[in-house]
Amino acid sequence: MASYLFAFLLAASLQAAGSPSLGVASSPGGFKLNNAAVTGSATLFDGSIIETVDSPSRLGLASGASFQLSPNSRARLHHSRLVLERGFADVLPGKASTIEARSLLITPASSDSRGRIALRGANLVRVAAASGAFRVYNASGVLISRLEPGDALEFEPQDQGPAPPSSAFGCVLKKDNKFVIFDQSTRLTVELQGAGIEKEWGNRVQANGTARSTGQPGTATTQVLFVTSLTRLETGGCSEVASALNAQLPNQPAPSTANPATPTSVSTAPPATKSTGMSAGTKVAIVAAVAGGGGAAAYLATQGKDRSK
Repeated sequence: MASYLFAFLLAASLQAAGSPSLGVASSPGGFKLNNAAVTGSATLFDGSIIETVDSPSRLGLASGASFQLSPNSRARLHHSRLVLERGFADVLPGKASTIEARSLLITPASSDSRGRIALRGANLVRVAAASGAFRVYNASGVLISRLEPGDALEFEPQDQGPAPPSSAFGCVLKKDNKFVIFDQSTRLTVELQGAGIEKEWGNRVQANGTARSTGQPGTATTQVLFVTSLTRLETGGCSEVASALNAQLPNQPAPSTANPATPTSVSTAPPATKSTGMSAGTKVAIVAAVAGGGGAAAYLATQGKDRSK
């Protein structure tokens, strides 16, 4: 009772001091707010630390965003984002709001997006999309992955340095008079620069190199990969991807109409030789990519217990 009163008085004093409320945390059981035990619900402010114990806690924000912290999880709330510090959090339908997890920034693409962000081991972040899409950015703000419903990817941020390493697995195509590769695991279209690219035009390859942001979020590509090596995985087999991306294959005229740079109708199954890729300094591994959301839905169904460890 004394702990609950302390939390209540702390919230009241912050409100009286002019700090705006960011929302409310509630739980069917107890939780901790700024290290004070709370039963029921409590008001949240900038910098509030929420820790769950045996029960999940729902965070309803004044912005319209909504999250659920699973048991044995910890998060810190700020005006612009929720920082996940332990455990895992579910993103619930509502206004899009950013979650920060081990330097990565994960943002729902629409108000109906629903998914889970989980911390695993010492440096892994797992993102699963059940409905709607999600975008994942690195600490520098570079888009490193798009997830569609049914996708589940695992990320491991690396020490990036001035020229972070990258690798992409997919078809070499030409779009807007530039060579590009559509990486089927990250769903990114990356511009390729370097020697030997033209001879792999129309083939499936593994491209390794260093990446930088194009600095133009509205363009077809968000990264440029300066290629240091190319390995052919399959000769041809790129018609479907080229059509969905509205890109050009060898000995074909350039398409005359503009299509989105991110085809979602193309199979996301990666080449059999691919296990882990690298997107702008972040390792990316496929956990599940099942059409219709089946893989991610199964992962999200483990309410109250993260079985990914």
